[in-house]
Amino acid sequence: ASGEVKIYDPKNNVIIYSDEITYFKDEELIFSKGNSKAIDDDVEIDATNFEYNKFENIIYAKDNVKINNKKENYLIYSDKVTYNKKTKNIYTTGNSRAISEGIFINADNFSFDQNKNVLNAKGKVKLDDRIEDYIVEADFVSYDKENNKIITKGKTKAFIQSKYDFLSKNVFLDRNSKEIKSN
Repeated sequence: ASGEVKIYDPKNNVIIYSDEITYFKDEELIFSKGNSKAIDDDVEIDATNFEYNKFENIIYAKDNVKINNKKENYLIYSDKVTYNKKTKNIYTTGNSRAISEGIFINADNFSFDQNKNVLNAKGKVKLDDRIEDYIVEADFVSYDKENNKIITKGKTKAFIQSKYDFLSKNVFLDRNSKEIKSN
């Protein structure tokens, strides 16, 4: 189908909009091409192209991907995204950026567990907390949004309140108590 296409999957509660859609009924695969959008209860995904596997309830999005979760108040941008609706996990690959409540995270890849509300960022990670005024750079950062905690693994560089600059390994930062620990 082409034009202003809309597909609704009531079983998985997903609506897909696109310029062009190809549906393989036997495999329950839907491919979209151009100006694609997928909407469910929690997440809205915009991308150039999608693959939606109805059996697995997984959306693969690529090219100019944007995820917007208005309920949980976050945005994710990336080159490629896999969204597993069953497990509520999001995986990104390439040029990944997350924005949530004053925190901006850039990395090569993300894995985000929506049930635990934990985002793991890998590869050239830069976390910029514009509320608490610090920047953290590391190879790996885990942000526990629910508990407001940040953990890094490996070599870590941090700029705190635009006055302190330190290098360390394996840093733990509790945003609530303002506690910082490192090994």
